[in-house]
Amino acid sequence: MAHAHNVIIRGLNAIIQQAPHVPTSTDKNYKANDVRDLLFYVKSWTKMVEHHHWVEESFIFPEIERFSGKPGLCDDPRHQHELFHGGLEKLLSYATTTKPDDYSWKGQGGMKEIIDSFSRPLTDHLYTEIDVCLSMKALDSVGLKKTWDQGEVLAKQTGNIGMLYDVFPCVLGCADKTYEIGHLFPPLPWIMPYLVKYWFSAGNGAWRFNPCDWWGRPQPLTFGPRDEVE
Repeated sequence: MAHAHNVIIRGLNAIIQQAPHVPTSTDKNYKANDVRDLLFYVKSWTKMVEHHHWVEESFIFPEIERFSGKPGLCDDPRHQHELFHGGLEKLLSYATTTKPDDYSWKGQGGMKEIIDSFSRPLTDHLYTEIDVCLSMKALDSVGLKKTWDQGEVLAKQTGNIGMLYDVFPCVLGCADKTYEIGHLFPPLPWIMPYLVKYWFSAGNGAWRFNPCDWWGRPQPLTFGPRDEVE
């Protein structure tokens, strides 16, 4: 669970740190493709988060409660989803429908305003949910791990071919494999990073916004204050 949450937070950080430095249509360095790629990246990140929470609500939470014998154990995390779901939907709509010339980061109706409306409840939830997991330390770890593994299988089975072009590149590009046991996530076949790099992500500039390369190594962010100086 912590690995999945780290991926979500890294993606959000990558957006927040880079989006303010992507020139808009009123800037002299404006490039429509840069904004188009940013919006696609934001859309992909949002879809990744929503899929993760759908799997939790549809399978992981009910199975954990069944396994633990404690109905309602996951009620708090489940209800927390409601606090930021509307904001995620609004961000997804913005990233999907906004044309590059109309994009703005700051100001009323800008992307920053949308992200600010839900980012705190989202990150608070991601930390709180780990506390819920830690509260299960008295349970049989083997059985609990089996429940989680089944959830990961469901996450893969409920995906579609389209996710290979948006969600999977976002997951791989936000999964830092250099920290303690980070190399274990995501649990995908060894060939998947190669397929994503050379096929599913080919020609899509959105993935330059990823904070890691396809093999989980952190890389410098593409957009930042240095670009404004240049």
